[in-house]
This record gives sequence, structure tokens and C-alpha cells, in this order.
Amino acid sequence: MTLAIAAANPATALAVMEVPALDMTAEAGQGQEMDIDNGTENTQESSENQQSPVVEAGNQESSETSSLAESTEAETSAGSPVLTVGSGSTGSGSSPVIGPGTTAGPGAGPGVPSENVPEQPMTDPTGNSMTLERIDYFSEPVADPTVIPVEKYSYETMVSDLEKLQARYGSERLQINVIGTSLDGRNLYEAVLGNPNAGKHILIHAGIHAREYMTPLLVMKQLEYGLEFYDRGSYAGQPLSVILQQVAVHFVPMANPDGTALSQFGIEAIRSEELRQAIQQCYADDTAQGRTSAAFDRYLIYWKANARGVDLNHNFPANWDLTGSSPNPSYTTYKGTEPFSEPESQALERLVNSRKWSATVSYHSMGNLIYWDYVGNRVQQASGELTALLEVCTQYRAASSGNSHGGFKDWTQIKEDPIPGVTIETGSVACPLPLSQYEDIWNRNKMVWALVARYAMDH
Repeated sequence: MTLAIAAANPATALAVMEVPALDMTAEAGQGQEMDIDNGTENTQESSENQQSPVVEAGNQESSETSSLAESTEAETSAGSPVLTVGSGSTGSGSSPVIGPGTTAGPGAGPGVPSENVPEQPMTDPTGNSMTLERIDYFSEPVADPTVIPVEKYSYETMVSDLEKLQARYGSERLQINVIGTSLDGRNLYEAVLGNPNAGKHILIHAGIHAREYMTPLLVMKQLEYGLEFYDRGSYAGQPLSVILQQVAVHFVPMANPDGTALSQFGIEAIRSEELRQAIQQCYADDTAQGRTSAAFDRYLIYWKANARGVDLNHNFPANWDLTGSSPNPSYTTYKGTEPFSEPESQALERLVNSRKWSATVSYHSMGNLIYWDYVGNRVQQASGELTALLEVCTQYRAASSGNSHGGFKDWTQIKEDPIPGVTIETGSVACPLPLSQYEDIWNRNKMVWALVARYAMDH
């Protein structure tokens, strides 16, 4: 391998468009326990009001779980806007751009830039007035792409793709750093798109929950598009090259590579015998406590934790002592012995503390939601503004984190030097997501990195 590795207000212009009804199977209640058996995921609800089984959502980094009714209530209280289609004509455009376009006129829709869409007022989740214009979007596919959508996008494929992307586009546009090492000895990678010495920086991470492994594929494809259209793409009237000189986009595509390998390929993917024994003990404990009745191999498919049985998105110091947790290491919800007890969460801590960030995006599955707020959020207005833009871009709905604790976004919003941020929940069926979900997820999220970068540039 030959990777060049280094040591470890006014709103952005957007297109108005109609937001469809939320497309999701269901969301699970807070404090639930799951029984995985016979190819289904059934929850044993702690909520007294739940009348029917629901599948577990990827929740606020899956430390945030709520019922579908609770999510709808959160959206209403958050002031989630109802948007309408703006009139406008379409044009061919001379360069690829980002965004969903418009439904007006012959040939309109994805792949066709929208023109002359009028501004429309809206309200962000904090109740502040904003104005939306249009979004541009990439209207061309990548020729001879490196990142190929597959159902099990593995750690090894990701590392190979990073190497190929750097060789193809150059180390000046793509810097690759190792920010830590997992328990089973896998490198944790940071890929920096654009000028590493830019005045502003945004952080996008994915794959912190093992079975949510479509999110690493998504952000790797976002990275590839940023590289391919670096010189000839534009977003909201600005060349991507201009945006990426002023704002560096940092991707951590797979924050939990051991857990991902375990969910995808089973116990043989774990190299350490000590870790294999720990995983088998998790299964024994979860079986004894009634948390699963599935066979061992099937149990591993739904694994969310790292290789030591710690749910990494319960391992951050955001009211960690109040975080709901399994009493022992488990495939899900065990918060660890203390905040930042795991090398993977420690790596994210070091990265977050290494510089001043303008925004963070945490990718999870499932639910087609954007979690944007948290109790004690010190950057509520900025997080709300960013969320309003992302609602239009993705057609996902905003929801508050409620009483969940211990998540990455929660921590970054309440720490001493807080960072505006969101958790985006992709997909509408239970994880692991089938490849059939990818096209919709890609179309909704392909422009997110550029939107957040442009937001950072303007704020």
C-alpha cells in the first residue's frame, strides 16, 4: 500500500421543494431491549404506551431512540418547516453542480440544474427566520468510479479505495491521516478533502455503529465526488475549488472497523483470540439476560458495538452517568467503564480537540431523520440553522435528541468549545441496510458535505 499518511445569520442559498411524508418502518422506544430471532428484530419496550412491535432505529447515533409518534411530536415542537415547490425553468448548465433540482418543466428533476427559483421564507428548528433559494447538484456521474456500491462495503475495500483515490487525484487534494488504532489493530483513517490549511474545517464521520455499514460507503462516495468535481463543479453559485480552498472537509469514513468486520463477516474477522472470547462472552450474557435468542452467527449480524462490546456512541461525556446501558459488554447499548474508555472514541476525541471546527455531521442508520438538539446545547441556533438547510437538501425531518445521553454529537454541542452539529439517520428499514436502500440514500445525501462546507464558509 502506498498511502501518504500523516502523523496521527444569513442562510446558504437552497432550493425550495416539497418535503414528502417521512418514509420509515418505525422507531423504537427509549430504553428498549431487542430480541433477534428468525430474521426479525423485535423490541421489548419500556414505554408503557407502545402498542405494537417496532424495529430499532439507528437513533441519535443510536443513543437517541424514540417512537415514531415521539419523533413526529419532536418535529412539530422543533418548528420543522413545510415547504412547497418553487416555480422555475431548467437549463442544461455547462458544469456539474449539486442538489435535487426542480420538478417544473420538461426534463426537470435529478440531473438537471434548476434556474430562477424564487426565494422563500422558512423557520429553522429554533424558530428563527431564514430564506431558501436553490441548490445546485452534481449532474454527472463519476467516469470509471473507484468507489463501487456493494452491500457489504468492507474495511479492506475502504483502505484500498483511499489508496486509489489519492493516487488518482493527488495528495494535494486528498490527505490521508491515521488518527488511531482499533482494539483489533485496524487503522482509523481521516481523509481530508481540500486545503488542509483552510481557515475553516468541518468533520463528517460514519460507521461508529458496526451494523450501519452503508454509511461508510456513503461518505466515501461523497469524498470521491468532491475529488472528481473539484475543478468543474459548483455549489450555490460558488465553484467547489473556491469552497474547498476556504473550508477543508474531514471525513472519518469508518469509526468502528472491528465491529463492522464482525457484523459483515462473523467471528473469523476478529484476529485477536482475547477479543473473540470477549465477543463470545457477550453472547452468553445477552442470551442469559434474554437480550437475544438468536443463533450466534445471526446475533453477530446485528452487532453495533466495538470488538470489546462497548457501544461507542454511548461512550462520550454527555451526561454519561445518565446513559442507559446494558449491565455488561454487549452487542449494543453498553456504555463502557467510563467516557472515552475505548481507543476508537479516544481517536475521535483527539481529532475533535486538535482544531477549531465549524460543524460536525454524524452519519447513522435508520429513520430518515436529522437529530439536531440536546439538553445543554450551547450552539443551538447554529445547529438549528444548519438543520433547516439539511431538511430541504435531504427531505429528512428534524427531531430533538430527547433524553438520550452519551452520544458524539451531544458531547460536541455541550463541551467547553462547542461545535454546531447534526446526526443524520439514513435509510427506512432495519439495519444492516440492503443495497436496495443505497440509491435513495445517495440521492438525498450526495450534496450534504458541500452544503455544510458552504455553510461554514458563510458563518
